[in-house]
Amino acid sequence: MTLLCDFPFYQEQFGGSLSEGDFGRFAPKAQAFLSFATGGKSQAVLPAPEPVKLAMCAVTDELARQARSEGIKSEKAGEYEVSYQEQEGRRNLYGAAALYLENDLLFRGWAIAD
Repeated sequence: MTLLCDFPFYQEQFGGSLSEGDFGRFAPKAQAFLSFATGGKSQAVLPAPEPVKLAMCAVTDELARQARSEGIKSEKAGEYEVSYQEQEGRRNLYGAAALYLENDLLFRGWAIAD
């Protein structure tokens, strides 16, 4: 799969802070999400316009942030107790993409259901 944007764009234009390995890990998922959220419109024009590339970078960062925040939130030793953070789901991904994409590009119908 050819990505809509590459790591140099992520670093230089978007100002992202992920390592190249993490970008490579999360970017394909971000691209798949954008394709879903736009009904395939994000991949209709190649090379991708800058707003689509920026949206992909924002979703990539959000996926990485969600991956870091999953898991144990707190632990207690006496009378053992563990609480877990909940995954934030698609709403935050949609919000990250919406910062860069025009209203007519995003499909708004599914964003309510998480």
